[in-house]
Parts: sequence; C-alpha cells; structure tokens
Amino acid sequence: MDELNKIYNFSAQSQSTSKRQLMNLASSIAENGYQNDVEPILATRAGDKYVIHDANRRLSAIKLLQNPDCYRELLDDRDYKRLKNLVAEYPQNIPSSLDIVVFGDNEQDKLREILNRKHNGPQDGAGTIPWSTEAKARFSGRQTFSDKLETPFQNQFGDSLTSYLGGSNATTSTRRVFNSAPVKEYLDIKNPDIITPEQLDKVKELADEVKGYCQENGTLISRLNNDVIKQDIIIPLQEKGQGTVRSPRLAAKRLNHDFASKFATNRDRHLGAMYNNPEWMTDAPEFEDTNFMLSALNAYGVLEDDSTKRWAKAFLIAPAIRVIFELSLLALDKSCNEIHLPNTGVSAKHKENVSYVHSLFKNNKFQDYLQAGRIVFDTYQEAHNVIENTDFGESVEYSSLGSHKSMKDYDIDTIMRLSNDAVLFAMLCQQYVQFKKQGV
Repeated sequence: MDELNKIYNFSAQSQSTSKRQLMNLASSIAENGYQNDVEPILATRAGDKYVIHDANRRLSAIKLLQNPDCYRELLDDRDYKRLKNLVAEYPQNIPSSLDIVVFGDNEQDKLREILNRKHNGPQDGAGTIPWSTEAKARFSGRQTFSDKLETPFQNQFGDSLTSYLGGSNATTSTRRVFNSAPVKEYLDIKNPDIITPEQLDKVKELADEVKGYCQENGTLISRLNNDVIKQDIIIPLQEKGQGTVRSPRLAAKRLNHDFASKFATNRDRHLGAMYNNPEWMTDAPEFEDTNFMLSALNAYGVLEDDSTKRWAKAFLIAPAIRVIFELSLLALDKSCNEIHLPNTGVSAKHKENVSYVHSLFKNNKFQDYLQAGRIVFDTYQEAHNVIENTDFGESVEYSSLGSHKSMKDYDIDTIMRLSNDAVLFAMLCQQYVQFKKQGV
C-alpha cells in the first residue's frame, strides 16, 4: 500500500499529473488488455518474493484494476468510480496472473544495461528514440476520419488528439467519438486531408466539451454513445454559440471539478489555498470573473520544483492578487444595493474601499451566518478572530504597490499571505451578498 501510494500520488512532478498518468495507464490496460509477452515485468528474487525493477507502474495499475475496493481509502472519488467502471466494462482484459522475467544474482549487470537502454533516453541512438508524428502515421496505416485529425491537431496544439482527449493510449475511445456520425456532421470538414486552423479550433473545442462532460458526469469517454454525443454535448455547444474558453463560469466549473481534491492539501506551497474552496463560491453572475480567477489560482497556484522556479512562479502570479481584490469590489458593488463604497472608482483608493467592506464583515450576525453554515470557518470564534485580525486594507495596499512596481522585494511567504488574504476577501464578499439576501 505504501509503495502504491507513492506511485499514485508522487511518481510525477505534480500530484495531479501522477494520478492522471497512472489512471490513464489503467484505462489503457483495461481497454486494450495487457501485452504480457511484449512488455515483460523484469524482476530479481529476494527469498520467496520478487523485487520488481521494471513495470512498477504497470503492476500498480493492474492491482488497482483487480481490486479497487482494496485501495478505496487511497483513491480519489473520481478515480475510484473510474476504476469500477473499467472493471465492469472490461473484465475479460484484466489479468489475474503475469509472466515475469527473473534475473539471477550473476545477471545484475545485464539487468542494469537493459534498464539503462530503456529509461535513460535516446543516448544518441543507443536507447529508445521517440517516434515522430510522421513515423506514427506510417505505422498506423489506418486513415479513418479520426486518424487524419491526429497530425494536424498535434502540429497546431503540440499534442495529438488522442493524447489530448484521454491519454496516449486512448486510441479506441478517440476513434469511437470522432468517427461518430454526430461529430462528423458537426465538424463539417469536407476534406480531412486539408484541415484549416479554424477547423482545428473547432475540433479542440469539441474535445474540451467531451472531456468536460465526462468529468462532470463521472463517466468514461469510451461509454459515450451517439445519442449522448448529440443531445448532451453537441446541441448544448451549438446553442451556447461559443467555446468553453469564452465562458468563465463554465471554465471555472471545469477547473474546480479537476482540482477540488487539492483543497486542504499542500497549503504551505499553494498560493491562496487556505481559503480557496469552490464550495464557498456562489453562482451570482457578478462574481463570474472573480471565481474564474480563484479557480485558475486553485488549478495553477502550486509552487513546486526548486527554489528558483518556485520564486519565479510566485513572482509571475503575484500581480493577480490586486486583481482579485478589485474584481471582488466590483462584484460586491454591483450585486448589493445596500453597499455604497466610499470611492466610486474601485481601481483608485483601494485601501479605503477594502477597509470599508472589511468593517461590514465585522457584523456579529454575519459571523453567526458563517458559523451556522460552516462557511469558510468552523466556529464563530475562528470567524471572529480571523476577520478581526486580518488587515485587508494593508494587504491590498501591498498588492497594489507590488502590481504597479514589482514584487521582487517581497519574499514568497509575503506573497503567500497576500494571496490568502485576497482569496478570503473574495469569499467573504460573495457570502456577504448571500447574507444580505436573507434580509438581515
């Protein structure tokens, strides 16, 4: 369990990437079967057990598929449900036993040489060289409509359609969706051998909708049928008349679905994470832009890698702190007629406006409202202490100075504090509007 936890959560640069990659591998094995003869597991013997030297991720994926319930506490809800669906749909493809290649004590050098050749890159031809797009196309020899989209899509967006839609091994699912009659009719590409950039934009927009629908409904792309594709994906996309990138509310919803599991984890290295919980956002249209900012920060605010890269990312994101304050003020001003900011232009005299709103948060009944709904805070005393002792006016002043000049004089701890204050202010603004709607 310990080792599988490391592979599930920590085998890639970020936790979300680690989970996604292992789940994509599990999906590939379930959908296509495990090629035991051509992908042998390499091991040595240790007493009556085996030590796996190559294929630990594959073995982990197979263990998850064999018994998802055994690892229920380890898995995210979405991944657990995805595994259960895979087991139900492809039981015949999940192996119950595996052949392995066992190296003896006198074959350690041979094992190391094989592992070096497999995993240490091209090595100027001595190792494994990744296939080019052209090589992949020559290998496939299959020129369905979906296949003809792959290379142009990769040239324009840097990733093949298959990889973008569901992982590098999701070929079957990609073909099933993009060769379907509703998709071909919607895309209306007359000559798939000559595809324009605008047509590829439409392909990507549809791929985003497909992924978003599956995420929101907890289903697999492989389970989409023509009726679902037509009624629940294409028709809403046509009615909306615009792509997901132009809809902040929908984009925020999608981002929050992807990253909700990160809340309350890694707070010490995630900008704004102390208070950035999608459950505390409202659907008020005035806060649409604010919530898009918060969702983006939730998704991309992790400070990882070495100290130089952490600082570089913090330096890049820091100017957005002032924007969160400003968007929250604008939304609050528009959505609550009882609130009259002391300065009409929220871009100027930030400190006075924010301090005024802060004084509204000190209302004991508002703090009771927060405690009763367990919103942001768990207890009244926590709400009271944090609201009383957080100087939002000073925070917005620091963030404004940094945004107009430079954040280079602020350390990461300061940027972390300012981002948490900005997110807390945004959440409290939204909840204050809800509070006032109750007629208090």
